[in-house]
Order: sequence, then structure tokens, then C-alpha cells
Amino acid sequence: MNIAIVDDNKTEQDKLGSCVLRWARSSGAGVQITAYDSGEAFLSAEQNGNFDIVFMDIIMDGMNGIETARILRSVSIDTLLIFITTSPEFMAQAFPCHAFDYVMKPYTPERITEVLDEAKRALGKLSEVIEIVGCRLLLSDILYIYSASNYCEIHTKQTLQRLRISFTELSERLSPYPTFTVVGRGVIVNFDNVSHISDPDCVMVNGDRVLVSRRRIKETEQAFYDRQFKKMLSKG
Repeated sequence: MNIAIVDDNKTEQDKLGSCVLRWARSSGAGVQITAYDSGEAFLSAEQNGNFDIVFMDIIMDGMNGIETARILRSVSIDTLLIFITTSPEFMAQAFPCHAFDYVMKPYTPERITEVLDEAKRALGKLSEVIEIVGCRLLLSDILYIYSASNYCEIHTKQTLQRLRISFTELSERLSPYPTFTVVGRGVIVNFDNVSHISDPDCVMVNGDRVLVSRRRIKETEQAFYDRQFKKMLSKG
């Protein structure tokens, strides 16, 4: 598991690194930690999703954590991004960066253990596969789905799959996974791959826009932001 720590304070780097190593020893996880003292230094090293997890301080000299994260997302969609900060005021700006979690300073080693346990589970889910009429798809790769008569068009991060399956049947197949949400007639989005909602669209992490039906826009916004706040705040 490759982990980056981006913080312009060496003391904070060392503190967080110690918490990560403590978790690794107790969980038996193999980790490699690389620390960067600026967003610029991190971005010059990060290419094509080298890191599984990035701990990103928000308030830094030079390029701040939000700016750095926005550029990171143009390179890597799947990297788990965990913001570290002293203030909750940046949460709204963090939403489009598709953050996995938001850790407030001062934090305890137990808080870092909790977020790393969740991150480890999430990384495992990235390899979870669903088979649909003979086509094997990574659940984490699915962006959104459109109904097309007796077919469904499944848009993934890499391809478009047009499969002969009814929308009703595919919806039932995806019902055990709460991240998949119907946002309109014959339209499903994967909330885990939604960057933000800009009425009336779900804006996906790759920049695609998926129209939300007018009668569903409020409930879709609420469900999306409830999911984001739960991920960021449930463990405070």
C-alpha cells in the first residue's frame, strides 16, 4: 500500500507517519510512506496514480491542499484522498475533489486507525467485480448507466459497454450497492464517482454530466451530500 503525506510542517509529517506505521504494525498491512513538504513537490512525483492513499494538508504555503487535490484528480480518479486540516470551513471546496475523508486536527492515533481501516476496505472494493450477461465489470469503474430499449449502456472510466439487459433487471442487480442511485427515468449514477452536483446535473469525476430529472433533483442532492458528510464527519 503506497501512502503519501503532503504537509509543509515536518513535525506534522512525522506525527502522521508514526500513526500510519502504528496502524500498519497492528493490522499487518504492508505500507510504503513518502512525505512531501509542498503540493508542487507531490505533483511532480505523482504520475498515473502511483499512490493508493494521499493524506493532504489543506493549509500550506504555495499551492494549498485544495488546489493540489484538483490537479491530482486530473491524473488519478481512484486514489483515496484524505484531507487533514484545523478547520471545517473548507468542506464545501473539498466536495469536487472527491475526498474519501476529512480529518480534523488535532487528531488521535485512533482516528487515523479508523480512517485507514475504512480506506483498506475501500481499496478492497475497488477490485469487486460484477458479471452482467457475460461481461465482467469492476463496480468502482462504473460511472453511470443509461437505459436504451432492451439494452443498458454502461459508461465506465475506460469504455462504454452496451449490454442486452433490462433497466429493471440491472437496477435489481445493483440494489445491494447503495452507491448506485437512480436519478431519472432509465438513469443510474455511481455516487462514488460523482464529483459534485450542479443543478440539474451530476458532474462525474471524469467531467461527464448526467442529467437528473427535475422531480428527483432535490432528493438526489440531499442523498449525495448526506453521503459525503457521513464519510467526512461520522468520526469527526
